Amino acid sequence: MTKLLVKKSKIRFNNRYNPEYFLLFLFIILLFSQCSKPAGQIGAIIQPEDSKLNLFYTDTTSIYAYSEPNDSVRTDHLVTSMVGSVSDPVFGITTAGFYMEFLLSIPDHDFGEDPQLDSLVIQLAYGGNNYGDTNSMITIHVYEMMESISNDTVYYSNVVIPVGSTDFANYSFTPRPVDSIVVDGDTIPPALRFSLSDQSPALGEKLLNIPQEDMADNDVFREYFKGLYIVAQPVYSNGTLISFDLNSLYSEMTIFYSNADQDSLRYRYVTRSSATRVNRFGNYFLSGDNAFKQQVVDGDTALGKERFYVQGTGGVRGIIKIGDMKSWREMGVVAINEAKLILSGAEEKPFWGAPPKLLLYEIKEDGKNEYLEDQGMGADYFGGVYLSSTNSYEFRITQYIQSLIDDTTKRNYGLSLYVDSPWYVPNRFIFNGNDTVYREKRLKLNILYTNLSR
Repeated sequence: MTKLLVKKSKIRFNNRYNPEYFLLFLFIILLFSQCSKPAGQIGAIIQPEDSKLNLFYTDTTSIYAYSEPNDSVRTDHLVTSMVGSVSDPVFGITTAGFYMEFLLSIPDHDFGEDPQLDSLVIQLAYGGNNYGDTNSMITIHVYEMMESISNDTVYYSNVVIPVGSTDFANYSFTPRPVDSIVVDGDTIPPALRFSLSDQSPALGEKLLNIPQEDMADNDVFREYFKGLYIVAQPVYSNGTLISFDLNSLYSEMTIFYSNADQDSLRYRYVTRSSATRVNRFGNYFLSGDNAFKQQVVDGDTALGKERFYVQGTGGVRGIIKIGDMKSWREMGVVAINEAKLILSGAEEKPFWGAPPKLLLYEIKEDGKNEYLEDQGMGADYFGGVYLSSTNSYEFRITQYIQSLIDDTTKRNYGLSLYVDSPWYVPNRFIFNGNDTVYREKRLKLNILYTNLSR
């Protein structure tokens, strides 16, 4: 659909001559001539006063999309770490766990003669970012790491660190992320607290029987005890992902013990910001619905004309392709006043809530992503936030479309679409494609332009 938009204006004067009005009119003309500003947006053209610009609108530019698995996302040095499992009727099962190391609260601590384990308890402060049905029960398993994680290494969500075979937890709980708890008579902020010695005393005994030289500082302690892997058991309906703040003063591991001289002793291992932690996500698409699997797993990109997808946790990204701009060049000199990408939701109500924001990048020849020039115009201009009133997202890509028209040597490899902060936002979204039965809600590119050759 292409429309011609012509703006006409009329100035009317009274036939009656009034010198005061005439002087005022001249003053206004001089004032505006001194205060005029040059056009600063692409497509704004200064023309002689006696000319008239014809603005055209179209939403029929060729565009289509499809989705594919997103390999992974970076998950080291996160503010919060996520654990849990959700079962999505379309996207399948997602599980989350994290590797974490512990530091000495007091270096060179001496457990004394003949230390005996009473219990080993871990406490994790809730982090505030949760997804899914938080009334669902989570079962977590805890394993000792066999290799260290480094504070200087970049880790991604598909990382696999070797762990031991002993499960020190097998603990089930229903999250209580807003309920404070009482520990030793003191009320503390919401936290999860459970034993690591009920299933097996081996880890607690290892920590008690540490050679004294390995308690000298954190560097040598890390070599002796490399940390824990905490992971959720997969669920097959509903489920939840819960975040924990491992930087919190209330996240710690405590060993309770006695020795030959004293009873009721304890020692704390802490998880401060200098301690390394890495989130791991697993996305099991094969338990999703058939249309999703055929497109994302089997690579049937043609199905994107009906609907396509994005998902956080390193799950799924969208690929958007815009047709050849040759027909635009054939029109002559064209200035794009605005090009707005419209991405409408296929579900009336997004499952467990829409992602608050999406990211859009240009795909380069090597397959890597590059920021669009339009993004430099600011977040309010560029867009990408969820619009609940229309169940959609919008991006202004005016300069990108202009570049495809003007630069005949530029190769168009498409755009990539992601959930913003996917290590923190597990949400997913289903979009209408370009050939959906709901024509008014199809994937489209709205373009307002001026043909300067006319």
